[in-house]
Formats: sequence, C-alpha cells, structure tokens
Amino acid sequence: MRNEVLDYIKGLNLGSYTVSEEIPRVESGIPLYLRNPKKIYIDSANYDEQPLIQTFSGFDLHSYTTLLTVIFSNDAKQLPNNYDTLVGQLISAKDLVSSEGFNSREATVTTNIESDLLVTQIEYSYTKLR
Repeated sequence: MRNEVLDYIKGLNLGSYTVSEEIPRVESGIPLYLRNPKKIYIDSANYDEQPLIQTFSGFDLHSYTTLLTVIFSNDAKQLPNNYDTLVGQLISAKDLVSSEGFNSREATVTTNIESDLLVTQIEYSYTKLR
C-alpha cells in the first residue's frame, strides 16, 4: 500500500513541498522530517491481525489492518499557503482503490510542535476481513 500512497502523493500539486521516497528515520539523533522541513515522508507499512469470530467448526473471521504513516514538518510560525489544502488531499489517500479489497479506510491527523516546527502526521488504517 505504501507504493500506492507514494504514487498518489507524487501526483498532487505539492506547491513548496516535496515528497521523499526514503523511509523516515533518525540520523545523528534528528528525525529526517525535522532536518528537512516541507519534505513529505512515508513510513513502511505495519500490519495487524485480530480475530473477530472464532467457531468450533474452524470457520474463523479475522480483521487484517495495514497501517501507514505520512509525516512532514514546516515552520510553525508561518504555515505555507497550501498547508490546509495539502492536508486535505493527503487525507483523501485513504480512499485509494487497492486490489487488496479493503472494507474500511480511515485517516487520523495529529500535529505537534517540535523545535519551532509544526509536525503533521497522518496515519492511514486500511482494514479487510478474511
């Protein structure tokens, strides 16, 4: 799912933002998203499986969730003109159609201030039942 989200973001009008193909990581004690403001990073996917229904006959129903995080930062004192539009477009990535047949798609946005930078994190949750 990471590749689909990455391709989607590359197709957006990002204005003064850029998108990185790198996984967000920490270099010399500083996360890349703090070192490179206005650069959008997409983390590798995490997976979660939870049983929903278990039967004696062996017909079990499980919830499989793919979690993906997009993170970026910018100057907290003066947001770029397209910040709100960009966040809205990034939230829309939850609606991407995938061959994996997800039943539920959600996006959660959180922000915080670190070193005079506004850090925006969007977590996507794509869930299917099997």
